[in-house]
Amino acid sequence: MKINKFNSEKKLINYIDSYNKKFDKIFLITSPPIINLYPFIETLNTKIIICEEGERCKSINQYKKIIECLVAKGCNKKSLIIGMGGGTITDLSGFVASSYMRGIKHIFIPTTLLCMVDASIGGKTALNFNNIRNLIGTFKNPEEVILYFNFLETLNKSELVNGYAEIIKYGLIMDDKLLELIEKNISSLIISSSNKHIEHIIEKCIKHKIDIVRNDQFDDNIRLILNFGHTVGHALESYYNYTLPHGKAIIYGIKVASYLSYEDKSLTKADYTRIDFLINKLNLPKLKISDLKKMEKLIKNDKKNINNQLYYITLNKIGKAKIEHNYNKKKIINALKIL
Repeated sequence: MKINKFNSEKKLINYIDSYNKKFDKIFLITSPPIINLYPFIETLNTKIIICEEGERCKSINQYKKIIECLVAKGCNKKSLIIGMGGGTITDLSGFVASSYMRGIKHIFIPTTLLCMVDASIGGKTALNFNNIRNLIGTFKNPEEVILYFNFLETLNKSELVNGYAEIIKYGLIMDDKLLELIEKNISSLIISSSNKHIEHIIEKCIKHKIDIVRNDQFDDNIRLILNFGHTVGHALESYYNYTLPHGKAIIYGIKVASYLSYEDKSLTKADYTRIDFLINKLNLPKLKISDLKKMEKLIKNDKKNINNQLYYITLNKIGKAKIEHNYNKKKIINALKIL
């Protein structure tokens, strides 16, 4: 998988259009807000397919509509799919590419910080089903991920916080120096994408994820640490019917996992205090979780729950994660009180 970077709209357009020399048809899957924000998309020599916004696009119905559109427009094994948008678009378009005609080539052009550092990297594709996040999916790496950093200029503070959720995760599980950089600059990082550190941070996170995925493509071992904060995070997304954005849900999940790491005496009080202080800088509201039985059921639906044994990610220290092979789910439910 290649990573290409552009800082010029003209060069980006020319590069995308150059794919017409390699493929007979190009299909670009995106959503209305992306088109509205970046009018140049409609000038591209591609066939544009519009899907719904947010997690709504990751449904069986949306998948069916896109497949019907591809068939009607003559998509074939020599066609290319481009997913342009945030993580929901790359999840959906990757799944379409992995399943249509048993797999055709695809590339990603992420438009959000979260997608640049996480969702577009690693080859996971997904649909949601029966209110369970990412229940249906495949593994298929894109041919290429194209980074256009100017996309970041349109992101508001909420979207930047979503992205820094996954960036903070990388720091906590494997890179204490990255976390120190975030700690020192968090106030400016979450209000402006023009921060001088942003490109370095994105490239560092991509390298970390590629290194892990290279050693464990199919989530059998070390790749599981990338799910730090995701057991509770994914459950919260489903609990709130996807009105809680992915990144913010993961921050709450990180808060719980860090608290349990401290309660289990594997994380020092000093490290836990640092993490809690950083999370508080993001100014997320308190949650009201009234139906704990529903949360428990959602946590049991976690893909890391095998033979009723939950693989749960905790911390030994900042920069080093560990995989707990049969974690007590009741402890997680009880810990939700801190949210």
